[in-house]
Amino acid sequence: MKNLATILKVSAFLMIMMGSLELEAQCKYFTQRKCLPQLAPYQNNGQINTTVLFEGDSATLRMTFFSEQEYRMVVCPHTSLGDSVYFKIRDLDNELLYNSKGKTNTWDFKVNSTQDLNVSVIVPRQANNMTGLPQSGCVSVILGFKP
Repeated sequence: MKNLATILKVSAFLMIMMGSLELEAQCKYFTQRKCLPQLAPYQNNGQINTTVLFEGDSATLRMTFFSEQEYRMVVCPHTSLGDSVYFKIRDLDNELLYNSKGKTNTWDFKVNSTQDLNVSVIVPRQANNMTGLPQSGCVSVILGFKP
């Protein structure tokens, strides 16, 4: 009986791992196909941050930006999350530098000095969600620079 319980636990663990690998592969394909072209004419710096978020979720990551470099940031949500996904950029003193709410999810900017900034992605709840279950989808944060 203990062997059966162990086998079931290992099987469940493997199924969860396989599912997360499949989601990761789907997000990677989504990012390459839909999001990376939005960087043009900027070049990707090699950083692609992708995760699966649900309605009502938010995620924050810290990114380093170098002085006198021109950047394009793209926050690219899957269509299942709707059009209301937005991002905020704050400095380490929590001062708001940019808020994309109500604007496009692409921002071109230049920093005067090398600094770390916090990028927060917010996925609001959708008012027209009739299922009662939160929608989920890939969200990619990609950064490009002007060569």
